[in-house]
Amino acid sequence: MRLRLILILAVAASMLGGCSVKKTVVNYAGDAIGGGGGVWTSDEDPQLVKEALPFALKTNESLLEVSPNHEGLLEATATGFLAYALLIKEEADRVEVDDLKAARKLKLRASKLFIRGRDFALRAMEQRHPGFTQGLKTDLDATLAQTSAKDAPFLYLAGAGWAAALSANTANLGLVADFPAAGALVQRVLEVDDTFNDGAVHEFMVSFEAARPGGSIEIARKHYSRALELSGGKRASVYLALAEAVSVGEQDVNEFRAMLKAARAVDIEKRPNDRLLNVVAQERAEWLEGQVPDLFLLAD
Repeated sequence: MRLRLILILAVAASMLGGCSVKKTVVNYAGDAIGGGGGVWTSDEDPQLVKEALPFALKTNESLLEVSPNHEGLLEATATGFLAYALLIKEEADRVEVDDLKAARKLKLRASKLFIRGRDFALRAMEQRHPGFTQGLKTDLDATLAQTSAKDAPFLYLAGAGWAAALSANTANLGLVADFPAAGALVQRVLEVDDTFNDGAVHEFMVSFEAARPGGSIEIARKHYSRALELSGGKRASVYLALAEAVSVGEQDVNEFRAMLKAARAVDIEKRPNDRLLNVVAQERAEWLEGQVPDLFLLAD
């Protein structure tokens, strides 16, 4: 019902000529979209969502042309681009086994989509804190110091999208140079609200801490424990974060398999709003099981 309302409002907005009336309708549509993340995240069919998201994202972008400062729209659009990019990246990982060229093309596309999501989040931060984007380059610490817990969603989306763009395109030297800024954005979320999104920031830090130069596996494991606690063990991707970021690096195949088993055992109905992400993570766990011989030197 909510999705139907959103589509009707979007069509109505495109047909209206009066600027003021049009913006009112767009803002109403934006409120509906901004509060309707469950339309996508509660779905259990990743392929259906991947096919539907492009239209939804272009609709959001057209609405933002009329109401460029609508925070609900900015958050929904940033989230949507990151979700779509993640699905493309998942496809690339599977294709890579048989077709490196096709995988590189998909990863490059995913990286660009992650950046688009990041940029919508940064737009919201720029609106709240003028000069924010430039400040990340000129005085990172002072710029982040002005933020608070209310900024956590946009800080997280910007930082996670930025880091994910690099993971999908490690040859981009500009993204490599930006890696510290991406981590700092998420680190700031940790400082202002470490419980954000039931431990999502700690889950991110598992991979980030294990990957960054000079990172600590011990600290990565502490983030894993905190993410597991805050999510109640009901988010499959938490287990995969430890498996891929830590278990592979330490060549602990037994721990790796235990994490995959735990991810597959998560009941996707326990967290309806995370249904899509849990299905994606569980499908990845199944795929990773088949990659054990390539990931571990001494696998059985």
